[in-house]
Amino acid sequence: MCGICGIYNYQNNEPVNKRLIHSMNNTMVHRGPDDEGYYLKDSLMLGMRRLSIIDVEGGHQPIHNEDKSIWVVFNGEIYNFKELRNDLKNKGHRFYTQSDTEVIVHSYEEWGDDCLLRFNGIFGLAIWDDKRKRLLLARDPHGVKPLYVFNDGKRLLWSSEIKAILSDSRVPRAVDRQSLDLFLTFRFVPSPFTLFQGIRKIRPGHKLVVENNNLYDTRYIVPEAVTNYQFKEDDYINVLQEKLEASVKRQMVSDVPIGVLLSGGIDSAVVLAIMSSIASKPIETFSVGFKNEMDVNELDEARYTAEYFGANHHEVLLDSLDYSEWLQKAIWYLEEPIATTSSLPMYFVTKLAKDYVKVVLTGQGADEPFCGYYRYFGERYGYMYRKIPKIIRNQFLKPIIESLPRQERIKRAVRSMGTDDVARRFVQIYSVFNKEMRDSLWRFEHKQNIDNSACEEIVKYWRKGLKDMDPLIQMSMIDTRLSLADDLLMYGDKMSMSNSIEARVPFLDHEYMSLVESLPASLRIRGFTRKYIHKKATSKWLPNQIIKRKKRGFETPVDRWFRTELSGFVQSTLLSDKSASQNYFRKESINSLIQDHISGRQNNSRQLFCLVNFELWHKTFIERSFDYYG
Repeated sequence: MCGICGIYNYQNNEPVNKRLIHSMNNTMVHRGPDDEGYYLKDSLMLGMRRLSIIDVEGGHQPIHNEDKSIWVVFNGEIYNFKELRNDLKNKGHRFYTQSDTEVIVHSYEEWGDDCLLRFNGIFGLAIWDDKRKRLLLARDPHGVKPLYVFNDGKRLLWSSEIKAILSDSRVPRAVDRQSLDLFLTFRFVPSPFTLFQGIRKIRPGHKLVVENNNLYDTRYIVPEAVTNYQFKEDDYINVLQEKLEASVKRQMVSDVPIGVLLSGGIDSAVVLAIMSSIASKPIETFSVGFKNEMDVNELDEARYTAEYFGANHHEVLLDSLDYSEWLQKAIWYLEEPIATTSSLPMYFVTKLAKDYVKVVLTGQGADEPFCGYYRYFGERYGYMYRKIPKIIRNQFLKPIIESLPRQERIKRAVRSMGTDDVARRFVQIYSVFNKEMRDSLWRFEHKQNIDNSACEEIVKYWRKGLKDMDPLIQMSMIDTRLSLADDLLMYGDKMSMSNSIEARVPFLDHEYMSLVESLPASLRIRGFTRKYIHKKATSKWLPNQIIKRKKRGFETPVDRWFRTELSGFVQSTLLSDKSASQNYFRKESINSLIQDHISGRQNNSRQLFCLVNFELWHKTFIERSFDYYG
């Protein structure tokens, strides 16, 4: 794992500012404390910070081919690099390191941009082809590793982190209000947008090519969810077991110590189970919980799992004071507000892991393809609700549901299930602030410039090529490339790398995911059992006591904290005279959200967490009232 950056003055061919590239690189020391490297050629310069995982001694970047005409900087891991290396050696390529990075150089030399289709791994990379004066930037198919760009029409800056791009004083620090509206909807900013004007994220599975003074943004891989109806249930179970075991084994390849982030659920448990069957010594496991919060803790379940598989288990406990004191530092590393309450616990659990290992495997990435969230029930069975005559729904059912106190999830479900249009329905179920709430929140002078169709356009983009599939499968595949990539995986990358820890995701192995995304809807949800086939497959390794645990996801006490000990923190953050939020949003709307939540009339914790995150982000990056280079 690394942090990469670069500058290309592609229009005017001016020499690169060397001091700037060094400054960009220095903002990412936490991503790569072990090494740094540069490549300079005329109007282009590559930079990188390295966290040494494979070929610790010999994998210094940038790495080149035999005649030094192709150079690469790379953040991530290529898990099938040994197979590709052998294939390339048979084709006559000569290697000077044992690293997976060098395989990228020769793969590009051999197959051009199609090399991206051969990589089973996670990556944000930059390849410079000196003979063709061509730059290729690319992000892995599931967006595990981030990659940002800034283009002013003359030069291109790119980096694994936004802070590096902001090292250039010519890059504006201004809020993109359209992206802010997207953030209020999704609780994260979806690719290709960021909350900064002019800075963009490369989408998952996309490449950006700069050649002949032009930029081309292209999707290089489009998933094909082709269901094999010749397969019986047992056939799927057998091949799922085979592919998952192979994935975990691949992702255990490391020249440094490796462990597991362990929750109380089946996903991280099965990763631990497989690792324990392969490893020659006990696995190090790490969990996070909350002091005096037994209703949301999964620590007992995690301890049981760790003990069952003979792991060396470690825990860290948080309280409300940790949240209020450390949230701003977390936002410094996140660089964009991600209003998922588990992002801060991810920081603390990887900080704990840092004392024992350099790499962790996680259970992230199984809920989306296997349909593990409650919202998938609504999509699977929502057609039955839509069969109820509209007059009954609108005059009787909806008023009853809307009158329920604090039932935010149920209200979203009912609103969405009544919508026939698939893209609009998906937006409604995702929405933290729905359209009516956003209209009420925005100050009038800002609301005029917001495109209310942008949320649906995001969903429609990822829905291309999927419209003939079962809507449940559509939602699953969109979630994997939208909310998983730019929410859960994004904070997973930023929080783990803030502690110089590499986080790997075996469930997003490309061979495994190709199989999972071909599953029929009936094997993902069966009756009232979510992740039906996944639970069947994991029974090879897990006892029933683990498999049959009620899924809770990673919950936090933020809802209660915002009504009690952190209510003053929320009010002082959002309602003070110096609040940036009031420059964009109506104070009375913010106050109404706060008072309804404190009183217990509504559960507005998600909405308030969004606003608090935005406020702290604005202070950190726009007002620059907080700087942290720890």
